[in-house]
Amino acid sequence: MERLKKEDKEKLSKILHNNWSLVFKLLTGSPNDEYGIPYREVYKWELQDREKELPNIIDTYLINDAFFDRHSLRSWIVEEIVGALLGYSDCRTIKFYQCVNQLYNFLLPILKPYYVGLYPAKEKTDYCKIIETNISMKDGQVYDHQSRVVEADSWDEYTEMYEEYDGSPIDRFKAISEMIGNSIPKDVEILNLKYDEKHLTCDFKHKDGWIEKKLAYKCWLRY
Repeated sequence: MERLKKEDKEKLSKILHNNWSLVFKLLTGSPNDEYGIPYREVYKWELQDREKELPNIIDTYLINDAFFDRHSLRSWIVEEIVGALLGYSDCRTIKFYQCVNQLYNFLLPILKPYYVGLYPAKEKTDYCKIIETNISMKDGQVYDHQSRVVEADSWDEYTEMYEEYDGSPIDRFKAISEMIGNSIPKDVEILNLKYDEKHLTCDFKHKDGWIEKKLAYKCWLRY
């Protein structure tokens, strides 16, 4: 793939520079350390190095025809920010995944043009569709249920969003039926998550205690 252009490297560095306060707030609960000093000032020189380093790492991925994806960014944050600067390693929190997802969403518009043509295009007659069903439960009884069909790039992408859910509503999958909505609503707790190559089940626990059961089934439809 094409290497990163100089102006795009600068844009990536600027995105990091402008969002350090957000990163530290999500990772630690505050943009400031225990003395009230902003982390971006405490680690000023280290962060400048990382602003130069990350675009070069992404460039290495591109040279080797590889995606710099969310997993790649997560590993980089764990090693270069959480481990090297903050000195702790427990990243099993919603806020950590929220940090990764938000930062990657800022970077992605710069990276997308470089990913074109990396993988062969799918046959236009083949589509991966997913049937989603939401079942509303109250006192152990079903009182409503709805289904729709959405389109995802892959089943792995679909299941991954459940693993990495950070509390933000998930609405990125295109609904090909008339029913609109989110695949995962805002601020729910995902319980009893299970999935295999075709099936996914879990429970959404809303803040008021209301339980909603989620079912998903991968199917292939031809047009």
